[in-house]
Amino acid sequence: MERLEVTTRGIRLIAWVGGEATAPSLLLLHGWPESSRAFAKVIPVLADRYRLIVPDQRGFGESDMPKGTASYSMGILVSDAVAIADAAGADRVGVVGHDLGGSVAWALGALAPDRVRAMVVMASPHPLHFRRVAAASPEQMRRAFYVWLLHAGQSGERLLGRDDFRHLAQWAFGRSAITDDDRNAYRVQWAEPGRFTAMAEWYRAIYGPDLLNPDVSLDLAPVTVPVRYLAPEHDPAFAAGMHSGSGDFVDAAFDEVEIPGTTHWLCHDAPDRVGGLIDEWMSSHP
Repeated sequence: MERLEVTTRGIRLIAWVGGEATAPSLLLLHGWPESSRAFAKVIPVLADRYRLIVPDQRGFGESDMPKGTASYSMGILVSDAVAIADAAGADRVGVVGHDLGGSVAWALGALAPDRVRAMVVMASPHPLHFRRVAAASPEQMRRAFYVWLLHAGQSGERLLGRDDFRHLAQWAFGRSAITDDDRNAYRVQWAEPGRFTAMAEWYRAIYGPDLLNPDVSLDLAPVTVPVRYLAPEHDPAFAAGMHSGSGDFVDAAFDEVEIPGTTHWLCHDAPDRVGGLIDEWMSSHP
């Protein structure tokens, strides 16, 4: 994979580009608290059929970490994704998003459908479906305790970061197939000065309390590109009902596939299966 540096809105984003140079492009968007490293096991499954664009999104990995919650609004995150595709010379891309990268994918499918061929979203319910389930689910509020700690600011960050992020790595990745090498590499990244605060800004910007309040309007257009949703069988991040129903907000082809034996970290737990399902969907929607 070749390193690509992209400057947009005065910050530097890092992406890795590789695979089959003349093939259709796939933009792979990682979630929280990972980086482009999240797709390391899936890349070899797809590299002979796609040109892969794999960024460290702003605040993560090797990309810049601008200060302030406003620097992580969804509009800016979508703009980053488009800028990365532009820099890689890709007019239209297939988009694959996991976790918060899935949130960006949902927004791309609604706000920039002309740039998206098709999408695969993993373990990341559509925001309106998330609201619909979470608003009546104390269990979801319990599972999202870390989000409210991040909204508490530095005190919450310090609690999550205690013991050099050892507890966060153990809790976040749980019984997944993420290796000790990956866990330790992430802990090194999180400990970089300012890095964890930048990562926390994602939740402060796009997953605030208003998301759960049905009395506050969310002006979200339907997604108008084909979407395949990949759901883990066992996901500690989400309560029952979260991984079925996002298709209500898609005005295009949609399907859901549950992958047996997986946790929230699908790309680590079942990379061959995930890669095959991505390829099948993208091949069906050229």
